[in-house]
Amino acid sequence: MSNGVLYWVYLGIAFVLPFVIGVWLMRKTNRLGFSFWITTALNIILTLAAAFWWKSVTEDPFRMMFGMAFYGVSAVNLMVIEFFALFSIRKKMNS
Repeated sequence: MSNGVLYWVYLGIAFVLPFVIGVWLMRKTNRLGFSFWITTALNIILTLAAAFWWKSVTEDPFRMMFGMAFYGVSAVNLMVIEFFALFSIRKKMNS
């Protein structure tokens, strides 16, 4: 696989895996803070790992910075989307 395809695969893994684990944790424990902070830590670890990989395989500075910025935007988006998803699960389970 090319580095471009691997970039999107790693981005997808860093986005989907924390979300799935967060929803699973929320359904098991019904603890919003615990689920959110565990998945946020996992999100940051996976995003940093993917960003370091991207930096190691990219020679073009513009392409590298654009890729890093996209990883950052994806991480922040995941945190926002996940918080609202976990909050709605909590609200649904408590009513």
